[in-house]
Amino acid sequence: MESLVSGLLHEPLSQEVQNAIFLPWIEGAFGPMLPHLRRINEAHVVMLADTGLLSADHAAALLDVVEALAKEGPDAFTLDSSLEDVYFNYEAQVIQRLGQDVGGRLHMARSRNDLQSTLDRMRARQSARDLMGGTLALRRALIERAKTYADCVMPGYTHMQHAQPITYGFYLLGIENGLQRDFTRGAQAYAHLNQCPLGAGAMAGTTFAIDRELTAALLGFSGPMPHALDAVASKDAILELLTAALFVSTTFGRMAQDFYTMSTFEFGTLTLPDSLAITSSIMPQKKNQAVLEFVKGRQAHLLGAMVTAFGAFRAAPYSHVLDANADSLHWVWQALDELNGLMPVVRQIVERAEPNVERMLALAGANFATATDLADHLVQSAGLSFKEAHHITGRVVRLALEAQVPIREIGPELVSRAALEASGRDLTLTGDEISDALDPRKAVARRCHGGGPSAHDMAELLLQSETRLAEDEAALKRLVEAQQSADRTLDDRVDKLRQRAGTSGTASR
Repeated sequence: MESLVSGLLHEPLSQEVQNAIFLPWIEGAFGPMLPHLRRINEAHVVMLADTGLLSADHAAALLDVVEALAKEGPDAFTLDSSLEDVYFNYEAQVIQRLGQDVGGRLHMARSRNDLQSTLDRMRARQSARDLMGGTLALRRALIERAKTYADCVMPGYTHMQHAQPITYGFYLLGIENGLQRDFTRGAQAYAHLNQCPLGAGAMAGTTFAIDRELTAALLGFSGPMPHALDAVASKDAILELLTAALFVSTTFGRMAQDFYTMSTFEFGTLTLPDSLAITSSIMPQKKNQAVLEFVKGRQAHLLGAMVTAFGAFRAAPYSHVLDANADSLHWVWQALDELNGLMPVVRQIVERAEPNVERMLALAGANFATATDLADHLVQSAGLSFKEAHHITGRVVRLALEAQVPIREIGPELVSRAALEASGRDLTLTGDEISDALDPRKAVARRCHGGGPSAHDMAELLLQSETRLAEDEAALKRLVEAQQSADRTLDDRVDKLRQRAGTSGTASR
């Protein structure tokens, strides 16, 4: 039995190889890649006709078949793993419908190598736009909730211990600030993805006088990749996108961990709706935050995809090889698709999580969370160095703990005793001074220097976030509109070419 794809090879792939390697690869990639393959073939045929490498009649015939296969979809194909990959399965249908002489012209001036690299980049660009859009929507939700709860005082934690009072709105805006950088990483990845490998051939370009700029423009790329070998050897732009996605999942995963803790009975500072929880099969009282668990766990999928990708590239030749250029992406598409599918869920969590305002405020004023403000007051009112004020306040806390005096009942005598014991200083504060210094609401209001939770700083932080969000939304809109414009141009060129050759009808998109 002869090979179906080569005049050199006199045997096809062994059935074991087909079943273990090529069939799963082809079946997994064919459906998602088919729309992109259609567009690449249209752009390639238009370019070949423009440069005189393909007659108008041949171009129209090819475009008719490309159109028909697009309408029929994956059902038009009976996938054959002996054909080695997605493209040869596609090409086999073209040749079956048009014959070898016409159908075989589709692959002129290109290789599976530059074709596959272009397919990967087009699929990754779509994933990148989806990720950027999902990130922007999540940021919008965080900003809106931050506005709503800008004055909802809650305890801030370091090392998971009470630290200083903040607000729930301030916390949410911190997450949004992290996602700003994550968006930038995605945008940078998109810029690197947005170069077209077509024309690179197998690795050294082509002998045909093609127009790479035209093909790139018709597919919405910013331009062709300048170096043919690099165009088929590299997948780093896709891995850069994967890295950006990992950052996004890490940012919202850390938020999910906080929500997970805050929603426990012991904390009781946050409530999520029943639609975002599950119950127990045996314990009827349980409201399990399984959705948060899945949100936290999604980072592992991306991290696993990244380990596979970099593991496949490690010490791979700088050329087209399938361990680096195919196996490296084995988990990437699934991981990216899952993340993009999860983004609306994360946004819903943000929008529907309700803070327990009273519980938050009570905890913000408990466990000596405002002790720093007492130390600051000693510096500002008594002229102490902060080091001395820190020691005195630490002794205040120690004495209160030993005497089981809650923070709200700390009085002048205890502070005076602490100052004497800690530094030998005779220090007297009034009860109002102490109460004011230790009040969690006032502690928040005082933090108006350095991007803190006060109303003053929150106004500036919200303005910055909204301004940056508007800029990023406009940037994504430009990317989407550029792609839509390229799509319309390609549609128009395809229609005109088919009409010029005398074919009836226009391509329906």
